[in-house]
Amino acid sequence: MSFTRPGFLWRRTVTKVIEIAVASCSILAHGADVAGVGAAVAKPVIVQRATQYDITSKINGLSYRITVATPRNSDPGKRYPVFYILDGNWYFLPAVGIVPDMSEHLLTPIFVGIGYPTEDGKEIDRRRTLDLTPPGKQKDSFGIPAGGGDDFIRVLLEEIKPFIETRYQVDQARQIIYGKSYGGLLVIHLLFNHPDAFQTYLISSPAIYWDNSSVLAGEKAFTLKIKTSNLRLKVLITSAAEEQYRGSDPELQAEDVYRMVDNASELANRLATISPQNLSVTYAIFPDETHVSVSLASLGRALYFALKP
Repeated sequence: MSFTRPGFLWRRTVTKVIEIAVASCSILAHGADVAGVGAAVAKPVIVQRATQYDITSKINGLSYRITVATPRNSDPGKRYPVFYILDGNWYFLPAVGIVPDMSEHLLTPIFVGIGYPTEDGKEIDRRRTLDLTPPGKQKDSFGIPAGGGDDFIRVLLEEIKPFIETRYQVDQARQIIYGKSYGGLLVIHLLFNHPDAFQTYLISSPAIYWDNSSVLAGEKAFTLKIKTSNLRLKVLITSAAEEQYRGSDPELQAEDVYRMVDNASELANRLATISPQNLSVTYAIFPDETHVSVSLASLGRALYFALKP
């Protein structure tokens, strides 16, 4: 089985998709003849019930794109679960698109995608590497700045959440956060250090190996807190079976990348034994899926897990 670093492979795939999309839009924007259609003029894509905000944080001075989709036929007198999505440039639209097909079986939430005001795949990757990795290691193996996770969590909790809660009908007792890869790493860091910020934590293919698994340093204090708290949390951790590296690259082994599946399953097992009445933990593994191909499958499972009545 071949293996490429998850961040690199995902970056390369997403960048190529963006390049193709931009090229296609460029052709349409110039009114090119399309076989069987004739001249076509590009128009902005409209996402029903969705609104986009570009904000600049006072905490770290960086800009973010917050995209919000409200429930269809929402009731002004009702409050709704809120589903926050890290890497909103990538996962917001799929999440909004999946839910209508499952609406008979799911609660309908307010979706909040947290991303960046750019369509440049390299810039998105640079920003997410900084925001979604905990403090410690200052750069990734490609030299991209890292370790801004604590500042980003402050942006999320002190700026983005209040921004949403003052504008939308949020049920503060049903708040959910989803992250994949580096996003999953950040959700673990958030769970360990701010377990009262959300009620449901969705952790997909987490990059626990980052910085010699330094994120696990917060596990002991979290364990003690959960045992003595009145919190009632739900956690879902998922893996793709084919993201487990079994090669002999010493650099990858040093980073513990080769244990992506083991790291996730072992964490799930440990968390599940802490205090079942306070912390409900589910682990799922998707066979025949890679770190990239599992993205929609893990998102669909996360939506069902978090929003089933």
